[in-house]
Amino acid sequence: MLNKKTEYRNPWYWVPSLYFAQGIPYVMVMSVSVMMYKRLGVSNTDIAFFTSLLYFPWFLKFAWGPFVDMFKTKRFWTVTMQFFVAAALFGIALSLPTSYFWHLTLFVFALMAFSSATHDIAADGFYMLSLPQKDQAAFVGVRSTFYRVATIVGSGLLVIIAGELEGKLGIKGAWSVVFIVMGIMFSILFLYHKFILPYPLEDRGTLADKKLSVKQIFLLIGGFLLVAVSFFILYEILNFLLSLMNISSMGKTITSTILLVILAVVLFRTIVATQVDKFENSGNKNDAFTPFIEFLKAFVVFMRKKDIWVILSFLLFFRFAEAQLVKLVQPFLLDPRDKGGLGLTTSEVGIVYGTIGVLALTAGGLLGGYVISKKGLKWWLWPMVLIMHLPDLVFVYLSQTQPTNLFIISFAVAFEQFGYGFGFTAYMMYMIMISQGEHKTAHYAICTGIMALGMMIPGMFSGALQEAIGYSNFFLWVVASTIPGFIVTALVKIDPEFGVKSDKK
Repeated sequence: MLNKKTEYRNPWYWVPSLYFAQGIPYVMVMSVSVMMYKRLGVSNTDIAFFTSLLYFPWFLKFAWGPFVDMFKTKRFWTVTMQFFVAAALFGIALSLPTSYFWHLTLFVFALMAFSSATHDIAADGFYMLSLPQKDQAAFVGVRSTFYRVATIVGSGLLVIIAGELEGKLGIKGAWSVVFIVMGIMFSILFLYHKFILPYPLEDRGTLADKKLSVKQIFLLIGGFLLVAVSFFILYEILNFLLSLMNISSMGKTITSTILLVILAVVLFRTIVATQVDKFENSGNKNDAFTPFIEFLKAFVVFMRKKDIWVILSFLLFFRFAEAQLVKLVQPFLLDPRDKGGLGLTTSEVGIVYGTIGVLALTAGGLLGGYVISKKGLKWWLWPMVLIMHLPDLVFVYLSQTQPTNLFIISFAVAFEQFGYGFGFTAYMMYMIMISQGEHKTAHYAICTGIMALGMMIPGMFSGALQEAIGYSNFFLWVVASTIPGFIVTALVKIDPEFGVKSDKK
């Protein structure tokens, strides 16, 4: 029965587990790694910079998103990437006991991030292909809830377990056990999905009906490499020019990345768009170039969207403050009080931030989705922006007063996380809105890639900034950093009916 290629299966059998699986590698790379490195004695500057660099696969996933669209099925990519994530989890466990743990674990985390980013593209596309639209809307809350359950397991339960084991096995031994446990759990998820996920008829690559010749495959891969190498050369040229201005290494990386994105948008809107149009309108097309043109077309269509600069600004700056805050919350909770922190234990951080905080985040997200379905995104946009950003003030209070009462700390963290979860719903709905139409899967991947860039760049300098000015001044800066979020919100245009749940059958 399980081997039969079922076109439809009850979503309750696979949607919760699929989005639980989607959340695990992300939380391990972005959150658990921060806690682990902090316990291993890595500086806040290195933690924030290098773990922010791990956002790169999520930022760049739009580059290979079209390949996921063109080749094989979303189901194939989803299951295959789960296998690689499981292998990477075991890889972290094996790397930790070595004397080169810092370099090895960063490398394996990067592989895990690449696999996870590819899994995100495939799983989101698979979800849209496997469910009718009415079921997609009905299961949005389920997706979000089980993704957050994964976050609780990763940054809550596993951190608590690590904290309890540190005294018995040592720090490296405790965290190795944690990653072995996750590797076993993820292997079970991989096997479960291999047999349980349905086989929707629409789950086919866009080039499935076309038998590609060796020449076409060569031109597609060669074209992709040409684009990648061209942008890499551009990046290096920008880095070189910035080095002439005596800008720091971190500053060069950040500035070069921003300039590269601007150049990419300009190039795809002009030169690349012209060439794609020329090919599409040609009466004598060379079929050898069709796959590569299909690859480029997904980007051209997105970059030609009306108000593209406003769209990019919103995706990049809506979470400018939160991107800095999220990298330093756990170090702040862990650092001793004489260094400006709150001096909590590993297990206490797992409870306060990884469990209570995530539960509040989940509640905020569920409520946000519910209220948008009633009155739409446009009506709720400004309330959500305010409710998301104003609670950042609680960290100003915590850093200034350094309370010792765990209930007060937990309540403050939960309050901020609830506001973030509630407000972030508006951001997610905006990405869904601008991804509608042709190349939906690829365009959503582009949106989430830009979202990752918006988290990566501020996170890269947040650690160095905090170590330079201290926690109390850093959190004041975070509050000031909410201003760009308000500005970009004022610029976006929202369809008044978008997000409102229809009562029509």
